[in-house]
Amino acid sequence: MLFKLSLAGFKERRQDYLVLFSGLAFVVAIFYMFESIATNQAFIHSTSAAATLPVIFRIGSVLLSLITIIYITYANSFLLSLRQREYGMYMMLGARKNKIAQIMAGETLWLGLIAWVIGIGLGLGLTAGVSQLIMKVLAIHHTKFTVWSGKALLVTLVLFFILFVIAAIFNAGILSKKRIINLLRADQQAQTVRLSGLKRIGLLVVALILLGLGYWGIYRVGGGDKSVIFDLILALITVPVGTYLVYLAAVPQLIQWFRLRPGTISHGLHTFTFGQIEFRMGQYAKMLSVVTILLALALGSITFGFGFAHQVQKVNDKYNYYDTILNQPNRQEMKMLDQVKGSKQLVDYRYKVQGEQVYFLKDDLQQHKPVDKHLEKGQKLSNQDLNRPILSAAWQQTLYGIYPVYQLKITPEIKVADQKEFNQLAGGTQRLMTVKTDRFHDYHHLWGELDRIEMQRHHVERQDYLSRYAEQQQIQSAANGFEFMGFFLGIAFLAMMASTLMFKVLSGAQADRKRYTMLMKVGATRLDMQRAIWREIGWLFVIPAIVGAVHVIFGLQMFRPLLDNPYADLWIPFGIFAILYVMYYFITVGLYQKIVLPKRA
Repeated sequence: MLFKLSLAGFKERRQDYLVLFSGLAFVVAIFYMFESIATNQAFIHSTSAAATLPVIFRIGSVLLSLITIIYITYANSFLLSLRQREYGMYMMLGARKNKIAQIMAGETLWLGLIAWVIGIGLGLGLTAGVSQLIMKVLAIHHTKFTVWSGKALLVTLVLFFILFVIAAIFNAGILSKKRIINLLRADQQAQTVRLSGLKRIGLLVVALILLGLGYWGIYRVGGGDKSVIFDLILALITVPVGTYLVYLAAVPQLIQWFRLRPGTISHGLHTFTFGQIEFRMGQYAKMLSVVTILLALALGSITFGFGFAHQVQKVNDKYNYYDTILNQPNRQEMKMLDQVKGSKQLVDYRYKVQGEQVYFLKDDLQQHKPVDKHLEKGQKLSNQDLNRPILSAAWQQTLYGIYPVYQLKITPEIKVADQKEFNQLAGGTQRLMTVKTDRFHDYHHLWGELDRIEMQRHHVERQDYLSRYAEQQQIQSAANGFEFMGFFLGIAFLAMMASTLMFKVLSGAQADRKRYTMLMKVGATRLDMQRAIWREIGWLFVIPAIVGAVHVIFGLQMFRPLLDNPYADLWIPFGIFAILYVMYYFITVGLYQKIVLPKRA
């Protein structure tokens, strides 16, 4: 009997469930893709370029699962609110609350199972396409990438089963606190919030203070402050609460101002549209704050991924000075360097190895001081320091930076010797050549080939060989990983956001149908009603977009240590997001009009 009731309830609300289901299926697909790529051993060990991807996609999985908990819990609370009267009727007929809770759990688990099955199917296709794209970008060839991953499948199943069980328990807890009379009258209760002018101003001040504290915490996180965890927690608490209070205090006042303007009163159904929004803002405030946070996460993820991927060269230039450093360069390497056009500076540094000690010739260092961009502010290379028994920290760090440490199994002790002392040292003289040009990014293939020759000549493994080219490859790999993760996280958050907004709008469509029927009876044309719908839903999309964009602009400060300029080319990710967002808007309006507008005669 419980199973039949659960299935009947599922069928009755299939349109509402479909909106929630579409968002969940997409989230499952993206989570499976992240886990599949992160656990694919053949792919990970195929090249060093893919070594950073497991960590990146695991971060994406964690972030996605955390937000999914909130999304599922909130979406299920929507379903509970829609079916409160039905559950109240069951209880009037003698059903106990624990039995109702079982019906709710059955519906939730049914939804989760179907979303999981469809999501895994989408995830397999998504994984196949994205993995090929990643391998193409990272130039990975001849890799046996397996789209099907039993481990990823199991992790996805366990996680979402736990999430749906938590949602069912949460809803059962809410239901247990409701009285039967409140459940039966749920459809007749409008969640309106009336605030006096003084209370509204007070709430707005509190909202701005909370948002200011949150933005300040985000700024401190980006500045590398020691209390980064405290600042992050502060932002996670104050920004959502401040957003909710803004919707309670500021937005209704803004809507009221638009509604009471003389031009609005005398123009079509504008008064009706703004009256609808103002009356429902008590219901919409919580939903719009959730939508805003999801929107900010979606836009922030896409923006960060795009920004990080397009600043690889700047990051590489910031921390590396020499294009390459050759140890005992041969004729082949010198001939290859002749191919580089433009400004070019080649400097030789002679050295000898004595056990665990390395002696550099002082004359070479005095004539051409090596450059190290990792030196802290205030550290300088002084010729006087070369005459001291123990080299300064700046000289030690700089010489470690150019010395081929792969030659020794332990970190050598760096020293300098004048010409006389150098000649007296046993062993042959070795030579390092630093190469600096103004065309590093124009000759990627050449630097990569020089690295390959050096590793082959000196019998060095890729993971032990340090160079500017190798570092750029690692940064590029991480950047591509973050770009893919950011984009798909953004799509997942956008799907959650859009389905939440669509769900709230469409869930009240049946009640709104009566209002639009009455409008038609009093003389409103179908075109006027269509315009009213475009405006009403447009406001529900525009307001979160503006607030969410403000959150993102402040939130990008968090990534200052990773991004040279967090706001570079900001219009590109914002433009991509706007296109996807507008698509969801058109879909929502189309579905809503189909439900509420009377059919043509």
